[in-house]
Order: sequence, then C-alpha cells, then structure tokens
Amino acid sequence: MTSTTGTEEHPIGGVPLPSTSGTWKLGEVVYTQYTYDEMMPPGHRVIAKIRSYAVPESDIAAFVDARLRRLPLPDTGKVRQWPGEDPVLDRSINIYVGGPCWVVIELDPNVDWHFEPNQPGITTKHDHGDNNCDLMHVMDHATRAGSLGPDDRDCRLIYFVVNKRPRRHDHQRFLCNVIHTNKRLEDPDQIDPDIPNDGGRFPFPYLGAGEPEELGE
Repeated sequence: MTSTTGTEEHPIGGVPLPSTSGTWKLGEVVYTQYTYDEMMPPGHRVIAKIRSYAVPESDIAAFVDARLRRLPLPDTGKVRQWPGEDPVLDRSINIYVGGPCWVVIELDPNVDWHFEPNQPGITTKHDHGDNNCDLMHVMDHATRAGSLGPDDRDCRLIYFVVNKRPRRHDHQRFLCNVIHTNKRLEDPDQIDPDIPNDGGRFPFPYLGAGEPEELGE
C-alpha cells in the first residue's frame, strides 16, 4: 500500500488512519448502519438503513457494547442531514458530522459480510493527516483490535475519531474493506462514503429528534 502527502489520489486500499496517544473527550457519537440488497442493480446494493444518527454520548465503550447486545438506539439522538446547497453530491451512504466526534459504522448482522481480516476496516482515499484517527475494530464476541485490522471474520463494527476539518469544502472520501459472500466488495458496490464538512458551514444541521430514520435508495 503506497502513500503520498497532500491531496493526491491513492490506489485502492487507501491511506490508513493514524493512531495517536491522545485521550479523547468527545461528546457525540454519529452512528450509521449499512445493509446489502442483492435485488438492487450494481452500484445501488449498499444501503444505509440508519445514517448519521448523532447521539450525545461521551462513553464510546458503552455505546458499542449496547450495539453488540442489539439494544435499541438511544431516543436522545438526532439525524444529521445534507443541507442541499453544499456542493458535494448527497449519496445515501454519506455520513454527516457536526464537529469532533466518534463515528461508528456497523454492517447489518443479518447479511453475510464482514470487515476484511488483517486489513484496516476503513481508510481515506487521500491523505488527510490526523483529521481522522484511532480506528478500532470490534468483533461480534466483543474483543477489540486496533488500527491494523481485525484478526478474524467476526468484525462487523468499527469506530474512529473525526478530529477536525480544516478547510472549506474539505470533502473527505473513505474506503471500507468489506468481504461479502467470500468476495471483496469493489466498485461499483464498495462502501465509500464521504464524511465531509459542510463547505465552511460546519456543523451539519439536524433533521430532527427521535427514532433514527431508516433510509433506502
């Protein structure tokens, strides 16, 4: 895997998120769950069932533990929305953040897929330094693995820190390394969300409070 600096494009596989020695005191978790529908045409099979559900939560371990136990999401959350005038194209797999936060991505446990073993579950298409960092992989049996990737096939949940977005229109494209029915998901069905700022109008606005909205194509 090669890496360059600046905004040059990287090969498939992307740029790993750096690990830091920081202790993060973040007040929000932004949660997205993806599912996969083989009945949809190529390029539309990955769907965000729940997208950008922002929960006021500082205990990431407790949030992740609740997801592993399949508990309901907190009803204190709100859905962040695309504001419309932003120049980045809204896609159903994008994730919208409102400031420094934990981003949690979960793969639908009812689908035969998982994050690829021995590979980072998510990377960035370009090098953004420490804008995003401290990736963790969580196995179904609750063990954790660090930024290098899971050590078995039971990882369907990852989380990391969105630390900063320093520039206007700093739209950051991510690449997920996912195995579906024993094959790596690649274009046009690779999970490659933008996790952008809002063209200088950061943070993204809320759609509203209450239960997370389930989305489709």
